[in-house]
Amino acid sequence: MFALKPFQETAVSKLKNEFLSLWKLPNRNTPLVFKSPTGSGKTIMLAQFLRDIVSDPRFEGNDVAFVWFSFSEDSYAQSKKKLFEYYGGASELDLIDLNDLSRGKLHKNDVFFINWQKIKGKTKDSRKLRRENEQGLTFDNFINETHDDGRKIVVIIDEEHIGSDTELALEVVDGLIKPKVTLRVSATPKYIPTRADTAGYVEVRRSEVVEAGLIKEKIVFQTEEDLGQKAVKKLDQDEMLLELAYNKRQDLVALYKDVKTEVNPLVLIQLPNDDQAIKETSGTTKQQIVLDFLKRKGVKENQIAVWLSKEKENLEDLEKSNSPVSFLLFKQAAATGWDCPRAGVLVMFREIKNPTFAIQTVGRILRMPFGTHFAHPELNLGYLYTNYKRNEVLAEYAKSKTENRPAINGSYRKKNIKPIKLESVFMTRADYNDLGDTFQQTFKKVADKKLDIKNLDLKPKVTNGLIVGVEIDDYDNFTKELFEEGGSHDQEMSRHDLERLYNLLCFKTIAKQTDENRKFAPERSWGKLKTALNIWLMNKLGASRTDAYKIIVNDLVSPAGALAPIIGDALLEYRPLREQEVNKKSARAKRIEHIEIPREALFFTDQYESIPTKKSAMEPFWFEKTPAGLFGGGNNERNFIEFLESPKNKSIVWWHKNGDTGSEYFSISYYNPDENKEKLFYPDWIIQTKGKIYILDTKAGITAESNDTKYKAEALQAWLKGKKGFDGGIAVQDGPNGWKINRNAKYSFDSSMKGWDPFDLK
Repeated sequence: MFALKPFQETAVSKLKNEFLSLWKLPNRNTPLVFKSPTGSGKTIMLAQFLRDIVSDPRFEGNDVAFVWFSFSEDSYAQSKKKLFEYYGGASELDLIDLNDLSRGKLHKNDVFFINWQKIKGKTKDSRKLRRENEQGLTFDNFINETHDDGRKIVVIIDEEHIGSDTELALEVVDGLIKPKVTLRVSATPKYIPTRADTAGYVEVRRSEVVEAGLIKEKIVFQTEEDLGQKAVKKLDQDEMLLELAYNKRQDLVALYKDVKTEVNPLVLIQLPNDDQAIKETSGTTKQQIVLDFLKRKGVKENQIAVWLSKEKENLEDLEKSNSPVSFLLFKQAAATGWDCPRAGVLVMFREIKNPTFAIQTVGRILRMPFGTHFAHPELNLGYLYTNYKRNEVLAEYAKSKTENRPAINGSYRKKNIKPIKLESVFMTRADYNDLGDTFQQTFKKVADKKLDIKNLDLKPKVTNGLIVGVEIDDYDNFTKELFEEGGSHDQEMSRHDLERLYNLLCFKTIAKQTDENRKFAPERSWGKLKTALNIWLMNKLGASRTDAYKIIVNDLVSPAGALAPIIGDALLEYRPLREQEVNKKSARAKRIEHIEIPREALFFTDQYESIPTKKSAMEPFWFEKTPAGLFGGGNNERNFIEFLESPKNKSIVWWHKNGDTGSEYFSISYYNPDENKEKLFYPDWIIQTKGKIYILDTKAGITAESNDTKYKAEALQAWLKGKKGFDGGIAVQDGPNGWKINRNAKYSFDSSMKGWDPFDLK
């Protein structure tokens, strides 16, 4: 089983909470929208969500099955296979499909996968599957029998933006399946709920996925510089694109070799859909042009795969990182839902009849091999070569809701600029905010010191009546079921019901903590609390597990119980210990690399605009737009550029605007005690003068006063210490007095700017 990234764990937790809130409502077919970018691991998150929800203490006792809709045979099979692999073949969930209609109905915790198209159409096969089947093995009967059994259904619509049309939704989902909740999953959902809607919404931000290393930092368009190379300038346009892609693959091969990683980078070549029409008019098809090009380059047949509806070659093990296949020719087959993280270069040929840029296809080169970023920033980018016109690409992105915008604007280091090498930090932090196994020791220590065993009722009679008046989330029929067993509120609770209540109480005890330093993720932590309670009490009293359960449950349901305050104190005492454990892991994941600043080339999306500069190391200089038309960071950064460009600053050789995320930019690490986290700090500016190299971060107003700025400032001074020829700090504009800089080891800011120096570049 794969380990989920922290952002995935958080998303699964939010999904469960939203789902459980919606489940309590009397409504039917309540939508729960899950927006998550391409490459974020949507299927894996759904797999964990399903596994968690059927075993969640807050949901236990519900009788539910799931129907999972996909929009093609391939995607439905891929989803089912991915869940099977994720569960390691063993799960409390049973994964089934149309081959299992003979079961007669959905059973509890079944996940039924089906291709939407199978039941959507009016074809003979579709009618037969729906209603005209002599054996009675129809989809409709299968669902109706499930309802007759009293089982509730949850619908999952994967990639719902593709084809969840209203007619089918009404007929099949509303009319037949009648789900309690419909989970709609997409990177670009058609419907996003408003606050007024009775619906749930969970969103994963693209930045979280990039930071986790799962997807590339950006997709880079071919640039004017690429097209101006002497080697390709005289080539036919088709061959120019292929030559650029071929050369880029060679670069990537060398870089993977340099980082000692066994990855054979794959070039995807999307042929236009009207290729067949060209063939019928006796023209040379793009497919033939591509194959002829590759043959001239000496590419062997076993290195070329073809994935077309009527032609499939060398597709076996295509996704493996060391597959010998280096080029894949396809049309639409690989466009949606197909995962091949080694794919890093895409060639897209423009269609003549219908020149619509297919954004979804770009998603095929977003994923990272092994789900991690590499020391060479070039390996963390995807490369797109196409003869679609710039305005056609931008028009499609303007219509779509996707954040995966290609970087269409190139910026290049000026030829007379000599770059510098800086130590930059790469860090992946794996913090799930969970209790570790060592919590047992902390709980024992706190309980031994603070808990008098005499304050516990050691011979309680745990009956159903115990839960009357206790604030427990009644997810559907949980408490009702407990009340009604045997018809008596005072009946001794069964071992099974006792454990269900115990699990829920452990979950709620962690979830209801309000002090930030006592807060831990209940989904990952309630089991550790349960273990700590059991071990402490069983050892203390020599009690059996069942007796320990009774004592603990009896105490936790009481508003005046002795255990809840002890648990809170143990969580508080454990916080710094857990942070140390996490930081040790983080230190192992952190590495220092020497990167070249400025880069030879940087790439920006259409959300940036160029502004004229004379001393910027990069040309053209691209700056982020803001909705109000101001420059990124407000006027503060614009003012600083004007200061740098001023004729008065004759000592400046060049200046460079650093980015705020990504491996191609310079970063240092710092610790933020308010968040108990080690983080990355990307200083705004790197300036080369005739005498020094300055590392600066510009602030204005309230941001100069923040604790986070203080932590960054002090980390920067520690980094600069002992580095000959370097200077820097936090810079703030002091009205008409110009810019001032703080170089102090201990940072402070107030309106008097005491301890700040006038900023003079030397």
